[in-house]
Amino acid sequence: MTMTQADIQRIMDAHPQLNEYGIGVYDDKAKPSVQEAELAEGKAKLLGSAEACNRVCEWLKGVKKIRAINWDQTSYGLKHLAERDGDYCSNGAFIVAAIHSGFPYRIEPGNAYVYFGMSKKSIKAIRDRQNHVVR
Repeated sequence: MTMTQADIQRIMDAHPQLNEYGIGVYDDKAKPSVQEAELAEGKAKLLGSAEACNRVCEWLKGVKKIRAINWDQTSYGLKHLAERDGDYCSNGAFIVAAIHSGFPYRIEPGNAYVYFGMSKKSIKAIRDRQNHVVR
């Protein structure tokens, strides 16, 4: 299921604070005009990240979906795992790809990161593989 710019826009429309950084802006204490400019720039960058989103979607095929939210892993930590198997992706690109891939998720107010219904066992297996742990 290849992601398009329209798919990214649809998810961004559902979550107006979603951008390349994640949810909201990096400096939430900046002047509102600075925040608006930063958010607009982050949205433009995220909208142009279909290639990264598609790489993450492919990577996510190795992660089992669960209904319960895994509070031990944030989108930011998970994006770093995905990067170890491929190229750079932003936190926002990871979030968009995971939502597009159908993972249950929770956005907590005031938090740039998103939590997903991803199996701890799947995440551990990826870490073990990346670290060449043999069991």
